[in-house]
Amino acid sequence: MHIRDRLKNISLFRSIKYEEDSLLKLEKIIVEKHYFQDSYIIREGELGNCMFILDSGSISIEKKTLMGDTFSLARLSQEKNVYFGELALLDNYERSASVRALTETKCFMINNDDFNKFCEENPYIGHLIIKDIATSLAAKLRKTTDDNLILINALCSNDIK
Repeated sequence: MHIRDRLKNISLFRSIKYEEDSLLKLEKIIVEKHYFQDSYIIREGELGNCMFILDSGSISIEKKTLMGDTFSLARLSQEKNVYFGELALLDNYERSASVRALTETKCFMINNDDFNKFCEENPYIGHLIIKDIATSLAAKLRKTTDDNLILINALCSNDIK
């Protein structure tokens, strides 16, 4: 039941949050994973094949600079209903950032192959989840576009002065 309660709070599953049967089916493909403090859950550049839902602990989302230095983009804990690596449910491309456990951490993992099989067996539920993933990605893309415009405007205004 704990996994289903967690899923209800994750925005990627908002379309099925009141459908207990759908949540139960999804719960069956979830694997619980534990990570020690300072261990990497995801490494930037590795091929992705699963997504994660943070159940307990806290994580750091990290990115390498062009010079090879690592910096933290965000520090997140389970209270924020955190999920990451969701693009791996759609493709097996390289990870765009690293995720490191700041404390002992427990995650729920959904493997790409299991998710694809789940969608084939449950096309309506799969459609709703993929639509929620697309909605989330569209929002992130819009924010990135807005952030880029702010940076461009700041650079341009500094050139004028």
